[in-house]
Amino acid sequence: MEHTFEALGLRAALVTALAEQGITAPTEIQQKMIPEILSGKDVIGRSETGSGKTLAYLLPIFEKLDMNIRGTQAIILTPTHELAAQVYHQAELLQENAGIAAGCVLLIGAAGIGRQLEKLKAKPRIVVGSVGRILDLIRKKKIQAHLVRTIVLDEGDRLMDDGNVEDVAAVIKTTLKERQIVLLSASVSGEAKAKAAAMMKAVELAARGLAD
Repeated sequence: MEHTFEALGLRAALVTALAEQGITAPTEIQQKMIPEILSGKDVIGRSETGSGKTLAYLLPIFEKLDMNIRGTQAIILTPTHELAAQVYHQAELLQENAGIAAGCVLLIGAAGIGRQLEKLKAKPRIVVGSVGRILDLIRKKKIQAHLVRTIVLDEGDRLMDDGNVEDVAAVIKTTLKERQIVLLSASVSGEAKAKAAAMMKAVELAARGLAD
């Protein structure tokens, strides 16, 4: 298999955007996950810090966006505000360099909700943030959960712990059954894998060792 982003099924605008960041070849986790996410499967992947896991899910999310539909098509959940901010900034950079007006918004509890509500009025297609804040805004009908096609659980091991898993499940239940769930983490325990799989359809294990 040719190890290029084009071979993985990404459009030229996204490949050009990556080149702007000096990224010309996919990492191992990107090679494994991008085709699976593009296919619509639920996916669990393990990826160490610095291996390119954020782009492994952002790129197929951008590729699959329906630009004729305004509203939230992808929700990215993170266990920390810091990670949410990092993911948001990468999404912003990607849409700017690719010339894709996706509309991205960062929703975290540490920020004022008034400004976030204003940004949601623009009907962004990608929402990144903390589980509690996003669940609250879904319940207040400020996020149109019925349009959501993909939910990403970044650092999924932590999102499957006792302090987060109920809210994660609540977010997922607000979306339609056809939605896709993607979990990535530097380590995926058996317990976390079992909890995530219970929320998913047929699961594709996209990283070495996860089927053990």
